[in-house]
Amino acid sequence: MTEKFSSTNTHKTSVVSRQGRWIRFLPALIVLYSIIKEFRVGTSFTYKYQTEFLNYTAATLNGEVYPYYAYAYLFAIVPILLFTDILLYKPIMYLEIFGQLAYRFTLTFTSSILSQQIGQAMYGITDASDIALSSYIYGKFEKDEYQKLTSWNSAGEMVGKTGGYLLTQLIILTHIGTYRTLNQIAFCASCIAFIFCFLMPRIKWKHIVAKISTEESRKFQGTHSVFPTSFLEYALYRLRNMKSDFFKNYSNGSIRKWSFWWAMTTSMSYQVTLYVQTLYGQVQVGDDTPLNAFADAAYSFTSAVFILLMNRLPINWDKWGETTLVTISIVDTVLLVLFSRTNSIYLMYCCYILYRSLYQVMITVAQWNIAKKMVTDSYGLVLGINSFIALILQSILVRIVTDKRGLGMQVREAYLVYAALHALLALIFFISIVYSIVSYLASAG
Repeated sequence: MTEKFSSTNTHKTSVVSRQGRWIRFLPALIVLYSIIKEFRVGTSFTYKYQTEFLNYTAATLNGEVYPYYAYAYLFAIVPILLFTDILLYKPIMYLEIFGQLAYRFTLTFTSSILSQQIGQAMYGITDASDIALSSYIYGKFEKDEYQKLTSWNSAGEMVGKTGGYLLTQLIILTHIGTYRTLNQIAFCASCIAFIFCFLMPRIKWKHIVAKISTEESRKFQGTHSVFPTSFLEYALYRLRNMKSDFFKNYSNGSIRKWSFWWAMTTSMSYQVTLYVQTLYGQVQVGDDTPLNAFADAAYSFTSAVFILLMNRLPINWDKWGETTLVTISIVDTVLLVLFSRTNSIYLMYCCYILYRSLYQVMITVAQWNIAKKMVTDSYGLVLGINSFIALILQSILVRIVTDKRGLGMQVREAYLVYAALHALLALIFFISIVYSIVSYLASAG
């Protein structure tokens, strides 16, 4: 009997030891996965590929193909935000990779307008599923590691994008391949990303329950809650607590402010990114060696550097967060106005690099601030709701501003609308700062 007990303890110790060694290597695997899945070769020239290789007009792409991205994103984000935590993250990570594969397949091997619409829809599902990896990180690790791992993950994504953009530009400048070649490489990269996703250890429901139990014990000492004892009970527990988790998290003023900025800025950033190649195309007529990918590589590399720097700086975001958001929003307004008015492709590149870099850095800051302030482990729910609101706003922008069934604005005029919305965002947070100062002075008096 003693030997059996000793053997059992030895086995458990061995398992714990292996898990401890594995968890030390997991951050590196996450960063590698982030790099590979964001190695999206050819993205900078999708518009030129579809107009010059597939022979679509700008009007067809902007009015009949690209809007499907936003609509599919909006359709997919609801079930994703509801079930990411319940399904323990990895199935949604697989969905992201499958969406990438389908999108690249339609670009590489098909040419009908229906297939391009399906491809845009799958790309929308891919981006809607992007919250799964961040939720996976927060579910697997402890809160004191959130800022570091969020920064590493975001920097890894930027490094992957930088590599993809540089390879894209190299192929175009040296003429060793065509726009079709770029999409073939991207399809292969998505296959490799699937392998890395498969290697990521799944999170067990017992691990999440243990985290919830520890958190509740810390907050409510002396109470004994009943926790799930099976996956079915865990799923039902998540469903029952979804409403209360929502109110617990969004009752925090800091989470509301960061989430509001996230949703507003993300919706506009998606629109700017979606139509930037159309704007480039207006001033690149007859240019056989455009530098679009260099611009993308520059913003992603700059973002990676500044994300890592922000992780090292001891900034009190509770104190300086709103001031930073006002400043960033004003800069974004100026950049988009310049972007929409200029006919210089190099000034366009500069505006795009600065705009996208500021967005990537601040969305990373917003993400870890929200995660640290959360009082429940419903990471997929909160991140999903923020993305859902952003997609509602983007779909409204698409329907009103660019869709041919709305105002059908040209891209330059649409960019002025996005600039005005950034100015409005700056005004809202400025009013919030003034209100906070007045309230503080009134209470001090």
